[in-house]
Amino acid sequence: MTDAHQRNTILLSSYAKLPSSTTAEAVYDILVLAVLFDNRNGIIVEAETSMVTELAKNFVTNLIVGYNLNDGPEGLIELFDTYYHGHAKKALETAIRGVFNKYRDYMAENNLSL
Repeated sequence: MTDAHQRNTILLSSYAKLPSSTTAEAVYDILVLAVLFDNRNGIIVEAETSMVTELAKNFVTNLIVGYNLNDGPEGLIELFDTYYHGHAKKALETAIRGVFNKYRDYMAENNLSL
């Protein structure tokens, strides 16, 4: 990551409890969602999650990257409702809402408008 890229990106993270008796819960107990967004426009430029399989990690990342945080969580949650049908769906939705809450806090703390 270049210095210019670092100055224009902010990291947000959120956590959610995974459902019991799933492989992910046995390995991690909680789901972590971390995103880097461009603070000039609110667009998510990188994302990572603590899903167990690489396929699931890549799928989730591909749904998230490019989404504009200024559009609110509803559109992103709709994408997950349509395309993601795994056991961690509710945990992902909770983590997504957590990231958006952190984004709102960041914008408020820095006197920026959504």
